[in-house]
Amino acid sequence: MIPMKLLIGILLIVIFSAADGRCSRGCDVALASYYVWQGANLSFISSITQNSIPSILSYNPQIPNQDVVLADTRINVPFRCECLNGSKYLGHLFTYTSSPGVTYNLIAGTYYSNLTTAQWMERNNNYPASNIPDTGVPLNVPVNCSCGDSDVSEDYGLFVTYPLRPGESLESVASTSNLTTDLVRRYNPTANFSAGSGLVYIPGTGLSTGAIAGISVAGIVGALLFAGCLYVGFRRKKNVQKIQLLEQAGDAPEGTTIKAPDSAGTQDGGLRGITVDKSVEFSYEELANATNNFSLANKIGEGGFGAVYYAELRGEKAAIKKMDMQASKEFLAELKVLTRVHHLNLVLHYILQQTHCLSL
Repeated sequence: MIPMKLLIGILLIVIFSAADGRCSRGCDVALASYYVWQGANLSFISSITQNSIPSILSYNPQIPNQDVVLADTRINVPFRCECLNGSKYLGHLFTYTSSPGVTYNLIAGTYYSNLTTAQWMERNNNYPASNIPDTGVPLNVPVNCSCGDSDVSEDYGLFVTYPLRPGESLESVASTSNLTTDLVRRYNPTANFSAGSGLVYIPGTGLSTGAIAGISVAGIVGALLFAGCLYVGFRRKKNVQKIQLLEQAGDAPEGTTIKAPDSAGTQDGGLRGITVDKSVEFSYEELANATNNFSLANKIGEGGFGAVYYAELRGEKAAIKKMDMQASKEFLAELKVLTRVHHLNLVLHYILQQTHCLSL
């Protein structure tokens, strides 16, 4: 039986949804129009929306410096749009960790810039507004979204959840978005654009182009760095093999030595090598294709050293961890553990976007 609080939360989603949000499936990417308040920065916004800063920047070409984001402006934050709580309406549940003195009003109205409401949060959590734990408890933050309406137009595949603010109107929202008022109205037939609050859904004209451009540039840079590392690794591997043949006279162990460069930062001038079992090799192109070029839609998690992506690789489902960092003790420790996990669904792939490379 569905709990009463969950039923009420689903009903609120229906009430708050201004666009036709019915769905049989979600969409890979939606955007939240986040109003940057005084004191907010990209580090904070990325943490509460579970996004990386590069991911946010790829949808915001107007930000030249990630350390400087102007207050009282809007930025676009990507997230996955899905059928929330198994209902027929689209949304996404973000997670905010409670802290002393926090309230639903503060979380919804300030931290999430009115992308949700305090009432909606209370109905999607097990804690009343007067008794929110302050000991690091995860709280659900529901946000509505839209994947469009084919009855209005099939020309748009990216939509922005846009919280209205005082002083805005249908004309100002349409003008800011470079859209006609008629098109914006047809996507939001019941919305009061002059109310100063509430959500509307705006086709993301031009936003996907900027995002693709940013991702393409990052992909090219990453590919070049990877190619350079691959070449250096190949040369070092041949030298290691020659030394092993000379020293061991054909009695080499069943493994490949992986050693970080001397400049990795240890006291003795280098990190100790580790030995890992040999396994199947995959090209960068094959892994990129399997993860849709490591797209946000395929991202299923993120750890201290990189993100994890879902893929279907050579007919098998796989989780690919893409590590983006310089070699360190912690890096090699995790690498050593992961390479000892023998499972057909685990593929290890490391892209080092620093000046140092691991020799394989």
